[in-house]
Amino acid sequence: MKILVLNANHDRYSLGWSYTRAFESLGHEVKMIDPVERLSQWKFWSNRYTRRILERPIVEAFNKQWLQELIADPVDLIWVGKGAWAVPWLWRQLKEKRPDVHLVCFNGDDPLENYSRGGNRPWVTDSISCFDLFCTYNSHLVDRLYEADARNVACVPFAWDPDIHPTQPYGAFERDLLFIGNGDTHRAQWLRHILSCPAAKHWKVSIYGKWAKAMCRSFSDRVIHRHVFGLEMAKLIASSRITLNILRVQNEGSHNMRTFETPGCGGLLASQFSNEQSHFLNGEDANQRGALLVSDPEECVDQIERHLRDPKLCESIARIGTARVADQTYQRRAEQTLDALGIASC
Repeated sequence: MKILVLNANHDRYSLGWSYTRAFESLGHEVKMIDPVERLSQWKFWSNRYTRRILERPIVEAFNKQWLQELIADPVDLIWVGKGAWAVPWLWRQLKEKRPDVHLVCFNGDDPLENYSRGGNRPWVTDSISCFDLFCTYNSHLVDRLYEADARNVACVPFAWDPDIHPTQPYGAFERDLLFIGNGDTHRAQWLRHILSCPAAKHWKVSIYGKWAKAMCRSFSDRVIHRHVFGLEMAKLIASSRITLNILRVQNEGSHNMRTFETPGCGGLLASQFSNEQSHFLNGEDANQRGALLVSDPEECVDQIERHLRDPKLCESIARIGTARVADQTYQRRAEQTLDALGIASC
């Protein structure tokens, strides 16, 4: 089967590339296009001020120019990553001219709310009904997507990509606590509470990401203002006794990419409790936990303190977590996607 992946980030660490490799591993012929790379060639798009004012008209003009190329492409399936660079008109025209093409959207955000530059757009919400299959990572969104006129909805969680984040040996510790991710008010509140406890004065802590707009005095000296990816991230996680995953507000009650990446890298995950994270990492046996899941910052402090005093327990939990996500890969997610379409995986 010929598959076209349309994703707005073309670097090898993007979700689009993980799905590209996953579909290829199943024996399909796959190519990837970054629509935003093409949009950036448009004069008004390259200027951030005109882009903010004229975003939708620019996207509409780009779509009209692009439509014939998509129609002529002899693919069987188009996998769309969110699709903020397309209006509903494009998908309706494509399905009208190519009804044989399976049109799939995976949205790693909330496609019904959170209208922001990094999150959602009104035309993304309006496009929900255009797809043959709409995939969401969040089980709580399934019914709401049907209410928004989605034709078919599948809950396809995030996963671990061993090509990007190969498992590293847990040990040779360089720090007690690690957080990797950009700052916001919610995450800053968690970190401020955790790192203000008396015991934290003795912890070696590293925080990676962009924090300029959410910096707190209580942890500003522990922030390293840069992103980390791939093997470097895997080594950082495995050489940290505990890696903290603070779910953003829109992810609370669900999970995010770090849910799988942290144990996949070999690390010990600490995060907010959710039924989804517990399902993937802890199971039903309390003695077989694969992560530290907490209800609030106070419990998080207690769990961190207690487990830092018990290295063998930390090692055991990290090992169980790594084993639990071993088969939670994007190849499996690609299979789930094709199964939801009623297409054989290979």
